[in-house]
Amino acid sequence: SATMNSNILIILLLTNLINVNCFSPSTLVPKSYKISCLVMSNGRGFGDQPSKPETTKQINEETESTITNKEPVSRDPLNRGQQNLMEMRRQKAEQRDAELRKIKELREIDKTVADTPAAIPEKVAMRMGERMIPFVGIPLFLGLGSFVAFWYLATYKDMEFQPVTVAFTSIAFLAVGLLGITYSIFSTSWDEGREGGSLGFEEAKRNLENVKEGLGRSRENAIIRDQISGLSEPELDRAIADLDRRDKKKVKKTELQELQE
Repeated sequence: SATMNSNILIILLLTNLINVNCFSPSTLVPKSYKISCLVMSNGRGFGDQPSKPETTKQINEETESTITNKEPVSRDPLNRGQQNLMEMRRQKAEQRDAELRKIKELREIDKTVADTPAAIPEKVAMRMGERMIPFVGIPLFLGLGSFVAFWYLATYKDMEFQPVTVAFTSIAFLAVGLLGITYSIFSTSWDEGREGGSLGFEEAKRNLENVKEGLGRSRENAIIRDQISGLSEPELDRAIADLDRRDKKKVKKTELQELQE
């Protein structure tokens, strides 16, 4: 028991000696005890380790990543709505100007037709007559000649023909003559300064296309006349005058842009 008590006293003395040398400098304490105290004070033992402050580089990298991953700012819906409204107004203004231009062209055409008498030029009329001689005269002559030929053969040669055959032959030649009248008109060059071909295939094609375009314009003009039927002449004059001013401004603006370029 005496030995155990002495061992306990020695352990207590050593423990007190270590604690004193850890927190108070002493030249008598061995170096191993100081190392153990330093290891415990570096935070590698028990207790929470203090966090290291972030460096400037890490902060910059986080800031850049935040800016990069940031979603683009959407436009204000009010601004987009205003742009759509302006576009709709611009389209309506262009459509209204196009209708006014058609009305202006229609009034000019009506004025020209009223001032100029509707007549085929004499040179063109002579060409049509010249074309009718072969395309109309020959079928009519053959139609009459076939009727006379059937009569002669039946009377003097005692040949019998069905009435249907005689009628069909004569009517066929007459129908070809009527078609010849139409072809003579369309195959003639309607341009006074151009004679055209001998058979007139190109002129007929060109004149048919012109007729189709004229019929289309006539339908459009009829629609325009219905639209402006409720407007007075002064209102149309003011609208057309405003259109002319806008067109002049556009022309001047285009000329200035060309000069600047």
